Amino acid sequence: MKKNVAKLLVVCLIMTMVMALASCGGSKEESPYVGTWNAVNISYSGVEMTPEDVGLEFQLVINEDGTLAATTNGEADGEGNWEATDDGISITDATGSEMSAVMDGDQLIVDFGDDFIVTMEKAE
Repeated sequence: MKKNVAKLLVVCLIMTMVMALASCGGSKEESPYVGTWNAVNISYSGVEMTPEDVGLEFQLVINEDGTLAATTNGEADGEGNWEATDDGISITDATGSEMSAVMDGDQLIVDFGDDFIVTMEKAE
């Protein structure tokens, strides 16, 4: 009888530890990256400009389920997936191209590669 109680206690402790460890990782719902982001600055090969300077409105919607969608001037421009990394998020678009993004204060800095960087602010 004592052995059965001891086994039950060990199983309960293991289950408690597993649940505690599983809850340690931050969920995407709590991620500061989730939301709608609007471009406020574009940098290409060191040249800085605003989206308005080039007649562009760019928006990125990052969803809790790990998906995202981009729009340019109100038109669907692409979809992809994202996942958290040690220093930000990794973005993979529908073509398999990879990008990265990091938070800088309240801004999201998206590096599209080839010296093309877009600074974004969260929509309210």
